[in-house]
Amino acid sequence: MPLPKDPTLIYTDKAEVTRAPVLKMVFRRANDPLMIVGPRAVEDEEWRELLVKLCEEFRMSAVCTAPYRGKDLGRKMGIVEAATLLQRDAPVLGVHPDLVVFTGSRTDVTDRVLQGLRHARPDLVKVSLNPEYCPSADYSLPTMKREQFLQELKALVGI
Repeated sequence: MPLPKDPTLIYTDKAEVTRAPVLKMVFRRANDPLMIVGPRAVEDEEWRELLVKLCEEFRMSAVCTAPYRGKDLGRKMGIVEAATLLQRDAPVLGVHPDLVVFTGSRTDVTDRVLQGLRHARPDLVKVSLNPEYCPSADYSLPTMKREQFLQELKALVGI
């Protein structure tokens, strides 16, 4: 898998490339999962609808880091604020998440946030649910086209 082209990044460990069946198992094992939704997912109607179904199926709390007027993707919060709360093991939306799923943010932003979480919270399971591979997560989908990515999301929600 190609890594982001950033000479300042040093990867000692890479994300496990995985698909929908393994992610389902990871999501089911979580007690308090949290999804952090970025602007790309909010702007793509099909992606957004699949994420709403995913939150319902796996009882995920959601935080939206993008301008969004709906209520189905959770409370609006900045990505830095969410990352800071997670790094400090502080409650996010009233719970201490044991799994965090990043989706819809640019890959470089997701990677930077996950690098910080990797060092501050090794106990937290970190998943990147984007169409691009993210090496700093614990689990990441491989790089794929949008249509394939949406098929993976549909497989996650059982469509």
